[in-house]
Formats: sequence, structure tokens, C-alpha cells
Amino acid sequence: MRAFLFTTFLCTLSSSLFAEVYPLMLFRQYEDHEPKPGLMIGRINTKGTDNSVAPRQVLGYDARMSVVSASIDNAAKVYPGMKVYLVKRERDHQKNRAALIVAEGEIASLTDTVFSGRVAQIRGQFSMVSRQHFVAVMQPSAGREQRDAQSYLLEADRHRHEQDFARSAQKLQHARELEPNNPLVNLRYAQLALQNGAEEKAAAALAKAFNERRSLEDVNDYLTLGSLYLAAKVRSLPSQPKELLKAGTAILTSMRQFEKDLGQFGKDLTPPKSASFRQKQSRFSAAYHLQYGVLLRRIADSLREYSPEAISNILSYAERDALYAPIETRVARERVLALPRKKWDRAYVDAAITHFEIALKKDRHSEAGFEIIDLCEQLWVSADNNRRVYLKELVEKYSGQYLEAAHDDQRMGRVRRAVSKVNQA
Repeated sequence: MRAFLFTTFLCTLSSSLFAEVYPLMLFRQYEDHEPKPGLMIGRINTKGTDNSVAPRQVLGYDARMSVVSASIDNAAKVYPGMKVYLVKRERDHQKNRAALIVAEGEIASLTDTVFSGRVAQIRGQFSMVSRQHFVAVMQPSAGREQRDAQSYLLEADRHRHEQDFARSAQKLQHARELEPNNPLVNLRYAQLALQNGAEEKAAAALAKAFNERRSLEDVNDYLTLGSLYLAAKVRSLPSQPKELLKAGTAILTSMRQFEKDLGQFGKDLTPPKSASFRQKQSRFSAAYHLQYGVLLRRIADSLREYSPEAISNILSYAERDALYAPIETRVARERVLALPRKKWDRAYVDAAITHFEIALKKDRHSEAGFEIIDLCEQLWVSADNNRRVYLKELVEKYSGQYLEAAHDDQRMGRVRRAVSKVNQA
């Protein structure tokens, strides 16, 4: 009799612990007019900090990954690496079956336990998550012919997590056929193409994603897209100064608008008006500032080839307007207007140095160290004594930290040559 009662208690307890799998509508905000169909699959048990993963930079701040333990219904089709949503049920949930998305995460592991059933460890940024929240996933389509790009994207992420890049590329290609202008699909496709060395395919996918970037929902995807797009554009810059000026001004216009559009994710992400704040609280990665500095340096090299009068004949009014726009320079940490004068390329050189320095603050061993030293060596011959003092300070400041890490042998040799050159002067 006691055994029977104990078994009945365990069954009742387990049924109360596990969330039933049932359909519901997922809302990203209370006034969301386009909710997505989803499935409730579990509920949160515990929440903690994942100390096994080092802190990472999120919008310029150190953030540790959180981990939650959740009971998952046995009927739910989930797997490690799958994207899940942590949701809050509304008061009338039993009637309307609606839930508000609080956070997004990724299943790190699945374990079958005796008392709690199937338990999933979910990683993500969960500052707003509590034990009162539940776990949901997007509802898959019923038939193969009705599958959407989102389902293929989820499968591609799973294969990428499993290091099966061939199948991940296949799923991404299916998603692109269904939604060729989906920015997230094109971004993932470009990342995989760059990993395989297919830069032309990656550049085409990044161009499509960049044109539809305002549709992205995750700010980290937005920032990643900007960095990869800028790198692709810088790699494809023409060698002729005339064509480079035209292409460079077009890139400057696009990236300035890209930075302004960052404010769509929140007012706190809008670029500050103060130059000093923009440098201290840069939202972009070291790779972004590195490529931006390379772009400004290439433009400065082309400006030396022409007089201001020739520039006026080469560029249209809109292109000149982009070229003359205020740019960030290191001089007094102020916004300096690059007006057409005999040495107007100097403002672009100072702006390039500024971006290289920001990149080095974010990543001490970035290739921006080589770029800034190589630029100083290039300017050394034509620089006056005051300018040489400044250039020597830069070389001495960044050569040591560049040489302390492993880099390309040829580049490290050029850095040593630059150090020897400025020390002999």
C-alpha cells in the first residue's frame, strides 16, 4: 500500500514539474502586431552564472554568460545548439495561450534524470529571467513543402554547432532560396563562406544583408554584419586613385548611415555627439575600427595624388559632400572638418590613427598595431620635426605589444625595421 502511494506521489509530482507541449503565440513586445506561432516545451528550474565561459564584450561591456536549468517535456523535439525562447505567461494564458519573449538562449546540453525527467542547460544573457518563466520554441511547419526559412536556419545553426559545415551550408542555401533577402540568413551564409575562403560569395551575401539590415532583431548580429561588410568593401577597393576616391566616399556614406541606424535598437545605442564619448564607449568591434582605419588611410593616399581643384572635377557634389564631412581625429579629441587645402589628407591620416588606437584598446594584439606602425614609417620621410616626435611616440608605444605576440614573420620584420628607423633619427 505504501509503495503504491509513493508511486502515485511520484507520478503526480513529475506531471506537475514538466510543462506540457502545446501551441501558443509568442510576442516580442506588448504591442507586437505580428506574433509568431510557437510551442511551450518546459519551465525554468534554476538560474546561475556560467563560469566555464570567459566574459565577453557586449556593446563595449564585460558580460558573463548565464545558464538556466529547465525541465523539458519528453515530447519536445530539441537538441544541443537549438535556439529557444524564455517566455513569460500572461494572466489570461490559459484562455488566449499568449506569452511574452523575455530572452533568447541556446541549449548547451540535455540530460535525463530520475526525478526531474529531461533537463536542459540553456546558455545566454538572462538578466531578466526568473524561475517563474518558461521555455518555448518556434513552431515548425507541418509539411516539407511548407517549411520556411526560419526552420532551415535553425537546422543550419544545429549543424554548425555539430561542426557539420557541409550540411549547414546546404540548409542555408535552402533558406536563401525561400527568402533571398533575409538579412540573418545572408549573414550566416556569408560567415560560412568566409570560413571556407569563398570571399566573392560572402561579399554578395553581405551586400544583400546590409541592404536589409534594419530587419535584424539582434543588435549583435547587426554589429557583426557591419564589421564583415566593411571588411569586404575594403578588400575590394580599386587600386587606381580616381576610382578609389569614388568607391571610398560611397563606403563612408554607407557606414555613417549604418552607425546612425544603430539607434533603432535603443536610444542608449545612438552614437554620442561628443567625440571623446564616441571613442570611450564605442559599440563596434576591434575588427570594425581596424577596417575603418584602413579605409581612411587608403583615401588619404589617394588625396595626395590630386590637387583640390582636380578633386572637384573628379567627384560629384554628393561625393565631395561625403569627403568634406566632419571626421574623428586624434588632434585635441575634437571633430575636425577636412576642408580642401594643400594638406587636407592629414585629417584623414589622423582619423585613421584614431581608429587604429581604438582597435588596439579593444584587442591588444590586433593587426591595427602593424597598420599604425607602417603608416608612421610611410609618413616619416615627409614629416617635419614636430610631426616626427609624434610619430616616434606612436611607434615606441605600439611596437612592443605587437611584437610580444605571434604574427606574420614578414610583418614583424617590417615593424622591427620601423623601430630601428625612428631610433636612428
